[in-house]
Amino acid sequence: MADYDERVATVATEILAAVRERLEKHQVTHSEYRAAWRWLIGLAESGEVPLFLDVFFESVVERLTHDGKPGSPGTVQGPYHLPDAQMLDGDPLVLPMRDDEPGTPMIFTGKLCGLDGTPVPNALIDMWQAGNDGTYSGFVGDAPAGNLRGRMRTGADGTFQVRTIRPAPYQIPHSGPTGEFLAMIGMHAWRPAHFHFIITADGYEPLITQLYFNGDEWLEDGDVVGAVKDSLVIDVRDGTDESLAARFGINGSHQVAEYDFVLRPGGANVS
Repeated sequence: MADYDERVATVATEILAAVRERLEKHQVTHSEYRAAWRWLIGLAESGEVPLFLDVFFESVVERLTHDGKPGSPGTVQGPYHLPDAQMLDGDPLVLPMRDDEPGTPMIFTGKLCGLDGTPVPNALIDMWQAGNDGTYSGFVGDAPAGNLRGRMRTGADGTFQVRTIRPAPYQIPHSGPTGEFLAMIGMHAWRPAHFHFIITADGYEPLITQLYFNGDEWLEDGDVVGAVKDSLVIDVRDGTDESLAARFGINGSHQVAEYDFVLRPGGANVS
């Protein structure tokens, strides 16, 4: 049997009191209560409880935990991370992809520094993203295992540069109870396109974040997860450096983008 926990008692009892107050305010009937009860049972049986909690609550908790701190903002990790992605080395760095990978080629340049501007060399960058069809390898779709997932290190100057493709916006799983709930409350299921990163470096706090792209229609219409922060929206430009494109094996049009990550000091990380 669990021991008394003052924190749980304080938070949980206030949440329960707030729910009871709203039930009374809206005069919820017993038949409505039983309908909600059946929906919750369906949510549990579907295995979507983590999805539902992430959609409606994770971004709030993440903001309460990290907002206001110096350095680059974090955001939610999301459910599509897989550990032990391929370690990329050599020059140039290219995320694993098919020879005919659909989508617009993109070269992304990142720079890592501390709060004082000191470059962070040898940091471990774990990067993953959806493909041009909005799916993540290892979950749905027909992409091979490990597609558009990779880990890499920053150089002595704290930078890394990697070739990928521009990801597409996508809908979170919406054929089950979570999607049913979204429809009932008049919300869409879309997320704007984004890159995911987990960044670790000795002497710094880990950073879990996402980068979004200016002009994405779902930035205007709202991210279903509520994870977008203005400072994580980056500009994407048409690439004009032919020598850079050639170095990455790109023939034809492509896009470029960059972002400077600023890490907060912390303890040693296993990286």
